[in-house]
Amino acid sequence: MLDSSALLLIGTKDAMTGQPSTGAWLASALAAALLGSCGGSGGGGSPEPPPPPSNQPPSIMVDSTASVDENQAGAAITSITASDPDGDSVAFDVSDDRFEISGGELKLKAGESLDHEAEMSVRITITASDGTDAVTARVAIAVNDIVASVAFVDATPGSGIAFERGYTESPGAGSLPQDADVREFAGGVAAGDYDNDGWVDLFVLRGDIGPNLLYRNLGDNTFEDRAEEAGVANPRAASGSFRHSGPGFADMDGDGDLDLFLGGVMGNRAIAYRNNGDGTFTDVTDGSGLDGMGARHTISSAFGDYDLDGDLDLFLSHWGTPRPKDDEERPWPYSTEHLWRNDSGNGVIRFTDVSLPSGIAETIIEDNPVGSFGGGGHDYTFSPIFARITDDLHPDLVIAADFLTSKHYVNEGDGSFRDATNREVIVDGNGMGAAVGDYDNDGDLDWFVSSIWSDPDENGEQIFKHGNRLYRNDDGEFSDATEEAGVRDGSWGWGACFADFDNDGHLDLYHTNGWVHMERFASEKFDTDPSRLFISNGEGGFTEISKEAGIVDNERGHGVVCADFDNDGDMDIFQMHRNESNAGTLWRNDSSANNYLKVKLEGRAPNTAAAGARITLTAGGQDQMREITIGSNFTSQNPLVQTFGLGASTQADLAIEWPDGAATTRQNVAAAQLVTIRQPEN
Repeated sequence: MLDSSALLLIGTKDAMTGQPSTGAWLASALAAALLGSCGGSGGGGSPEPPPPPSNQPPSIMVDSTASVDENQAGAAITSITASDPDGDSVAFDVSDDRFEISGGELKLKAGESLDHEAEMSVRITITASDGTDAVTARVAIAVNDIVASVAFVDATPGSGIAFERGYTESPGAGSLPQDADVREFAGGVAAGDYDNDGWVDLFVLRGDIGPNLLYRNLGDNTFEDRAEEAGVANPRAASGSFRHSGPGFADMDGDGDLDLFLGGVMGNRAIAYRNNGDGTFTDVTDGSGLDGMGARHTISSAFGDYDLDGDLDLFLSHWGTPRPKDDEERPWPYSTEHLWRNDSGNGVIRFTDVSLPSGIAETIIEDNPVGSFGGGGHDYTFSPIFARITDDLHPDLVIAADFLTSKHYVNEGDGSFRDATNREVIVDGNGMGAAVGDYDNDGDLDWFVSSIWSDPDENGEQIFKHGNRLYRNDDGEFSDATEEAGVRDGSWGWGACFADFDNDGHLDLYHTNGWVHMERFASEKFDTDPSRLFISNGEGGFTEISKEAGIVDNERGHGVVCADFDNDGDMDIFQMHRNESNAGTLWRNDSSANNYLKVKLEGRAPNTAAAGARITLTAGGQDQMREITIGSNFTSQNPLVQTFGLGASTQADLAIEWPDGAATTRQNVAAAQLVTIRQPEN
């Protein structure tokens, strides 16, 4: 007699496809055999079992025609789906190695982009296979020619900006192997209105090849050097050299004038200059607390009021400085000289090292930096920024750092910081430059870190795999938005800044790049790689258009400033590099299609910059948020005035959140002007 359990299997189908399952076919065959043995067929013979079901090929659904903008690395091109009637898994293959299929989309791979001039269209074949059968689909991709929304002109000739950059001699006794790298990238530029005449000035550190430069902006795209008259030229003395980096303008004593900080490198001491209010400065380093700093290198500086006591505190980066944890003379943890509390008063600039009690020193030196020259026991920090990542009033810290050591610290509000770095997200392998800004207009600050990207060679080997990273702020925690933004490929990146270059209401991104020629990196051409100008599409993505916008820069660039130098309402660019004839370039922005509004905040003393304040502008149904930060782009800084793009709007509403939480609003503010808003006294 036939067992009923076998009969229950007859006719069952695959739950996903509705086709007879393998188990059903076996059961059917068994049942037929049993019936035959019992004479159930009535014919005396054994009937043949039914044949197994045949495999059915998968199917592809994809647009046969698509398009992509040129120079948009990692761009998503079109959606693609595949199905298999048998429920088998489907694998894709693309005939062109520059493309991939990921997340249901046909995409350019990270670091890959197309050039309209080189190929106006690309035809590819997509194969979908279930392991037995395969089907193909052809897709024709039009490569769109990008018409730049912004235009830049090299305004350096005739600007008065002309200088060499470098070092005249070797580091000398006590030098370290990493000093050679410091000699390549140290120096930098500070930007701010030091004489309060309404124009952005520049202070330039160019190595020990000559005196420092203080370029006073004359207001017509020309500058004159006033360093000697101002007392900040700091020429080399016959008995020694003065080598500095990471200059920063900030009102350290709270009197309303921008003072000046210089970080020392290769054993030179840091310098604090007090602005005398008459166009001159006085060296007040002695007795400032900074005179006792022992770090071999101070690369960059940032200011912010981390303890909300009303004055500007200081954070310093010290790439290349040894910080051994096994030093018998200095038991770990000891101070790493990163965080300095401002204790100035009565016109005297004074800072106190609080790196250890704040919790910074214990966690900032990593034990296992990836690919570093010296392993653990060294400082690899480059570009710090105070910024309100968690949206409360206390500024947090983000620090771009080399060898997978970038850091995100949350301000606990009690003078201490918590290391909130998520190593599954913060993966910039060689973090160098940095920028913070609300690129997606969702009301919080995002973080861009420039790094190094190299293309895979013919064998698929890739030296630098991380590239730039864009960390999107999601409720105070970061997520990696690099791929969807399309900003990964920046070659050997350095200084970076967010700015709305086309005044359309969305922050764009610019960064410098470059490194000395090295034979093992020769194919990457890091020494001639072009700077990157990523223009926002308003939907979270960017397109690289430096060439189309007129920025033809193949120098080894480092520091960068994004500012409206000519006060015409659009953001210009000044960058420092290693060109032997002139190490500075001023790119003038000649775009004029959209409206703008500039906002300057005047905070209560001593935080006269209103650092930490937020400006929310509403125009055309869209909000934009900017925070007043005095951070480092990499050995460089931006000025304090905020320039908003309004698109076609002719007016805007403003809402100010001051550092103490107080609010100020302005309604129906007309476009095309600079608005100055003072913090209320009470």
